[in-house]
Amino acid sequence: MRVTQNITTSNFISYINQHAENLLKTQQQIASQKRINKSSDDPIGMGQVLGYRTNLALTDQYQENIQQGKTRLEFNEITLDLASDLVKTARGLAANYSGSSLSSAARQSIALQVKDLYDQVMQMANSKFNGNYIFSGHATNTAPFTRDANFNATYNGDDGELRIMVSDNVEVNIVADGRNIFQDAANGGVNIFDELKNLIDGLENPDPVAGSAQIQAAVDVLQDGRDQINSRRSEYTPVLYRLQATDEYMTNLRPKVEEAMATLEQADITKAVVELQNLELAYETTIATAARIIQPSLLDFLR
Repeated sequence: MRVTQNITTSNFISYINQHAENLLKTQQQIASQKRINKSSDDPIGMGQVLGYRTNLALTDQYQENIQQGKTRLEFNEITLDLASDLVKTARGLAANYSGSSLSSAARQSIALQVKDLYDQVMQMANSKFNGNYIFSGHATNTAPFTRDANFNATYNGDDGELRIMVSDNVEVNIVADGRNIFQDAANGGVNIFDELKNLIDGLENPDPVAGSAQIQAAVDVLQDGRDQINSRRSEYTPVLYRLQATDEYMTNLRPKVEEAMATLEQADITKAVVELQNLELAYETTIATAARIIQPSLLDFLR
């Protein structure tokens, strides 16, 4: 094979370009402190790095969901604790003033107190979190409970649950149907609003004996209603524990994922500097050699 001047020149240019490309790649690694800056640097490695980044992004989202869930549960707990205390107060009034010897004026005064407690319980049942009603199922823009002038309560939400995604294909549910808490009569529980209304009716009954019986009947039922609220509160405990455990797991997992990604992605700076020096020497040597060999010959001038 005859080696012409053009072949020699082409080879030298190819070598110089290759050295320049390697120099640029190594310089980028030193500047960015990353071994992989684009897919062509290491296609398989870049795929793994992108996988790690996706996992970290999902972990951030899951932990944000978990934090929102924990805050929501804590808010629910405070709300139901207040509702439980209000029902307890109403029960106390019923227990203390069930005697038929009360005057009509006294009964009316106590009835006003119970009406106020009724409205406060409904206020708790209509509580909002981040601008959304928490006990109306999925109908978060609709007040779950309303009442008419006769203190008859109506539920306006649905049976939806708050679902929180905490991991891949894993979610926890928080009861958001207020009927399960305040109007559980359909499931054999207590309709707290109805029982408060019954207490009001008993206090306003013009027949002291019959009214006294109504008031006395409300005592035990309201206690059951308070127990019902507290029972629903207890259901939050395992959900909260699961959220906390998942959050702790992800918090411990994150540095391991970051370490694995760094091991794959980050450059060995000391090694890269040595390699850069070698590449610079090879580049300069190639240019110097080319300058000596690739020179116009006599035949080039005669052509």
